[in-house]
Amino acid sequence: VVKTETGYKKLKELQMLQSSIYILISKLIFELNVEKRISFYLPLSKKNKRNNKIYFHLKPFSKYTANLEISMQSPFAKRLLKLDLRIYHEAQLGEVVRFQNFHVSLLDIFQTNLKFGFQKDERLQWNSFAEEFLKLSIKEGRSVESFIPPRF
Repeated sequence: VVKTETGYKKLKELQMLQSSIYILISKLIFELNVEKRISFYLPLSKKNKRNNKIYFHLKPFSKYTANLEISMQSPFAKRLLKLDLRIYHEAQLGEVVRFQNFHVSLLDIFQTNLKFGFQKDERLQWNSFAEEFLKLSIKEGRSVESFIPPRF
């Protein structure tokens, strides 16, 4: 197989995305080598004021890897949307390994600057979406629990 300059540029872009995903996950979950379950609310859009509960389940797979399952109820159908990521601790990379029940209308709900369509390189698209989703989660996520103690 002959690698073209375009192929190397795409590989480099994918690795940059995977590095960014690892950093973003590290900001959301502090210890990546311990099994954890966290959840929070995420506003769907400026038009729709309803919040959607997002679930993160981190499960160590080996000394060097972990699996992260991100799930939420679809606002369109009674389906669970799942985004499965593999985290590589030594390389400090995170990569989408499965994208279940994805609906194109999610792009209207989760505002993003990226243009998605069905291209040859779905892997790049999935990782781009995961990066944008994690950025949105950090910026707009709302805790399920109240951390402010009552005043009385």
